[in-house]
Amino acid sequence: MFLNLLRHFFLIDDAEHESADAEPFRTSALRIMLAIALLAFSAFALHSLFFIGRSESHLLISLISSSYVILCGVLLLLSQYYLKWVAAAFCGVLAVTGVGLLCLSDNTNGYYFALLALYSIPLIIRIFYSFKASMIASGANVGALALGLHDTGTLSQYLTDPSQITSLHYHFAAFALLNVALPLAFSRVLNTLHITIARLKSLAEQLNHHSALYEEIFEHTGTPTLLCDRKGQILKLNQHARELFPEDARQRIEGTRINDWVHSTSDTNNRFFWQKNASECVFKDNASSFLEVHRSALTTHGYYVLHLQDVTHLRALTEELETTQQTNSRLAHFDSLTRLPNHQNFCKLVNRQLREASEYYTGAMFIIRISQFKLLNKQYGREQSNRVILNFAKTLQARLSDQTITSRLRGVKFACFMPIGQTHLIQRNLRLLIKNVLPDQIRIGQDLLNIDYQIGISYYQNANETAEELLEHCEMALEYSTSAERIAFFDQQLESKLIQEHKLGLALGEAVKNKDIQLWLQPQVIGGGEIRSFEALARWQLKDGAYVSPIVFIKLAEELGLLPKLAEGLIRQLVDVLAEWHKEQIRTPIAFNLAGQELMNDAFFALLMSMTSEHPWLSDMLELEITETSAVMTHPLIHKRLRTLSQYGYSIAIDDFGTGQASLGQLIDIPANILKIDRRFVAPLPDDSRHLDIVKSTIQLAKSLNMNVIAEGIETREQANLLFGLGCDTLQGYYFGKPCPITEWTANSHEKAKQLRMVY
Repeated sequence: MFLNLLRHFFLIDDAEHESADAEPFRTSALRIMLAIALLAFSAFALHSLFFIGRSESHLLISLISSSYVILCGVLLLLSQYYLKWVAAAFCGVLAVTGVGLLCLSDNTNGYYFALLALYSIPLIIRIFYSFKASMIASGANVGALALGLHDTGTLSQYLTDPSQITSLHYHFAAFALLNVALPLAFSRVLNTLHITIARLKSLAEQLNHHSALYEEIFEHTGTPTLLCDRKGQILKLNQHARELFPEDARQRIEGTRINDWVHSTSDTNNRFFWQKNASECVFKDNASSFLEVHRSALTTHGYYVLHLQDVTHLRALTEELETTQQTNSRLAHFDSLTRLPNHQNFCKLVNRQLREASEYYTGAMFIIRISQFKLLNKQYGREQSNRVILNFAKTLQARLSDQTITSRLRGVKFACFMPIGQTHLIQRNLRLLIKNVLPDQIRIGQDLLNIDYQIGISYYQNANETAEELLEHCEMALEYSTSAERIAFFDQQLESKLIQEHKLGLALGEAVKNKDIQLWLQPQVIGGGEIRSFEALARWQLKDGAYVSPIVFIKLAEELGLLPKLAEGLIRQLVDVLAEWHKEQIRTPIAFNLAGQELMNDAFFALLMSMTSEHPWLSDMLELEITETSAVMTHPLIHKRLRTLSQYGYSIAIDDFGTGQASLGQLIDIPANILKIDRRFVAPLPDDSRHLDIVKSTIQLAKSLNMNVIAEGIETREQANLLFGLGCDTLQGYYFGKPCPITEWTANSHEKAKQLRMVY
């Protein structure tokens, strides 16, 4: 306890040794010197007390020693607060003591004590002050040396007897050693210590800087990182890594082993799993928390730098992704409603079965389409309609054999492929088999619904056909199924027909695009044989010179949706001709036939209205014939647009009257002023009385409605005379003129057409 107190007072404990500051060193040195001086003067004082009564000199020495004791004690106490002032005072005390003894003492011991006090001053000054001050003090001591040599007679003895130099040597040796050598040596040591301390301080600062830098890098790597030795003992870990561990154990992780916290799941037999490049682990206290340990590097000290990654969330996402992939795989290969194979998967399964089939393998593929399903959808709603599809799929699967592959293609289309024997190669037997497996009724709630089907069938007889080709054949057959004959079989003749129609459709599209379909005109004459008007007819000539029947390509254009584009090109061509005729005052109208699909097209109707606006005379020169056989002619939009055209002054004729949709209803809904009698009613005249009565009644009906009548298909003079006699206004047919290209009427500056000109 006492020793520790002394060590603390004299500043010689470990804490002060670690300090790079010189102030504690100087304070410690001063306190030590003052303490020694205090002990020395205390010894003098005690010694003098024993001889107080013997002489007055001893009393004086005792008083002086006591004064020095008090002075040293005061200086020792003040050294804690006023270091340099106390050091200066101590040097002053030594200087006064030395000079006083030199001047007043005649004792040799007093002389030596004075020199010791004076020679100590340069060293003390060097400790607390500068080297320069120390050298000044050393120089001042030259006077003390000279005074000492003079007072002791050493110099006079040397001059009298030069051989007696022992005392002189002592004085110079003491002067050189204490006054010069020790201060210089101490200065050298002190300078070295200062330089060393400065270097150590610089190195310490660099080391601290690098340590702080490495610490910062270690803490801010962005990933949880820890350092461990070869045995897995954790030496250090950053905050990111610390947060991965349980909160209550984060402060006691360092010094423990990795195995105390986690164990490897990827290599359960390896106790030193952290030495591997990567290892998947799980926390011992929480089996639902997963961790990946990646060995980053092996340091020069044999330590491992490990990067940790919390993969709990990633593992959950992986599991979710696997589940999603399974779901997507199911969605990609199976229908979501019926769970039957979809189109792609069906073809894959069938092709696999065909590859594994024997040499004489036969089978049949057929597509089933539920008829009138849209009506069911509207009546019962989508949810109930889906139940119909689902019940149908379940019933179909239950009735088919296990060897049959069934699929839902899309919507209400199902495909089946079944192996068949020689018996069912006969179409009648296969037709009966398919009818037997199809459910006639499906229940929706309490209702039993009768189900009708359309079926396209294709045989497979080791013809190296694929499932895709068989499906295509079934689709072809399905297109030719009708309400009367719902089951259709594919054959090569049907395929050839469909291919021909397809090629013709492609050619028609190019012809419409390139405006290769031309206008021909057929005259319409009145009673005196004069041409009253023309009917514009479309003609399509192929590159080989052959003509395609208008019945064929008009129907094909309607199926392909090309009719509005075709009509647009033809009517532009016709209006250009009519514009020239208008300039030449040729007042012969031309009738243009519309099938209904054109008027449903907004772009075509807008074109017709814009032409009417640009050419106010167009409604007098252009007549519109409406083909009554078109199903869309009963659409309210058609009636609305025809009424608009009628208000603009267009003459509207009902073509092919009596052969189309709701003929009498059309006379009410369509604002027509011309009625055309179809050629099928005219051809049997005049011999067929039944057709004659129909024609008579039609003319009477038209006259009662203030409508003009045009009869088509006149081929004989007898037919012409009869129809004029029955009151028909205009006739048209081969008897008066066959259709010819419009260029015949426009050639030579419209010379032929000018013969018909009516000039007012």
